[in-house]
Amino acid sequence: MSPYPNLPYSHNSLKGFESVARLMSFTRASNELHVTQSAVSRQVKQLEDDLNASLIVRKHRSIELTEKGQALFAVLAGNYQAVESLLASWRDPEPHRIVIKASLSYATRSLIPKIQHLSERYSEYEIVVIPTIEEEVSDDYDLLIFTTMKPKQISREKGAFFLREEYMAPVCAKSLLNDDSDLDSVLKMPRLHPSLDHVDWKSWLNASGYPVKRVRNSTFFTLDLALSACLSGQGATVTDLLLVLPELERGFLVCPEKAGVYPSPWKYYCHQKTQSPIVDELVDWFRQETDNETNKLTHLATKFGWDIHLT
Repeated sequence: MSPYPNLPYSHNSLKGFESVARLMSFTRASNELHVTQSAVSRQVKQLEDDLNASLIVRKHRSIELTEKGQALFAVLAGNYQAVESLLASWRDPEPHRIVIKASLSYATRSLIPKIQHLSERYSEYEIVVIPTIEEEVSDDYDLLIFTTMKPKQISREKGAFFLREEYMAPVCAKSLLNDDSDLDSVLKMPRLHPSLDHVDWKSWLNASGYPVKRVRNSTFFTLDLALSACLSGQGATVTDLLLVLPELERGFLVCPEKAGVYPSPWKYYCHQKTQSPIVDELVDWFRQETDNETNKLTHLATKFGWDIHLT
């Protein structure tokens, strides 16, 4: 014997009636249930026949619930909502994420050291870092940090803004320098390059007025590899000093006295894709961090006698 002898055989008819009664429309109910309007109408008619009760009064352009229809809808709505709440409680909550997309070198050297701080600062969010080598202002992210040689074009993009310059100068491992070593000693070292065109060294030598002398060259195809080789004492590389600021502060890397620090044709820009208070706050934090790091670099330049030529 069935424990619920008065319930209709098909629960689809109850579901169809609940949708029609909640939306007060056969058309909207059919769209919600992804079935035809006639199918919903048949379900409701079958339910009325099974219960031997009139539930809906069909008018020319509208419908009304009968007294029994209102009573049945109240019970169904309450119980459907209770079941929905129970099942929702079984699911893992959707994680809140802040997605930061950044150029590879920036992500590796500037962003990763800040992840612990960001995770503590935004403890309810998962920090997602996506490295990229693209300039494109597209794809799924909340904040993009990238370098570009087309600042005027990027500035026209909605949500894009200038972050900072690149501060280019030669560096080498401290172990390669004697106490009395100077810039000329660094220029005689093997040169480490992140690209085959050697553009970083060529640009810096051209800006500083030093002649290009024949030395041994090694190319690593990424700045991170070139910097790793530099830290291991394999030679000198020209890099953005802000990317190696911790190594400069701790003395692991040295930029020689009187070295010129010149701007690169590449500029750091940000693009804020998600407009929300949390991302607005994150943008302000990155700007403040950038200002703080630039001030530290200026202090080091004064301490070690670097000649900064940025405008």
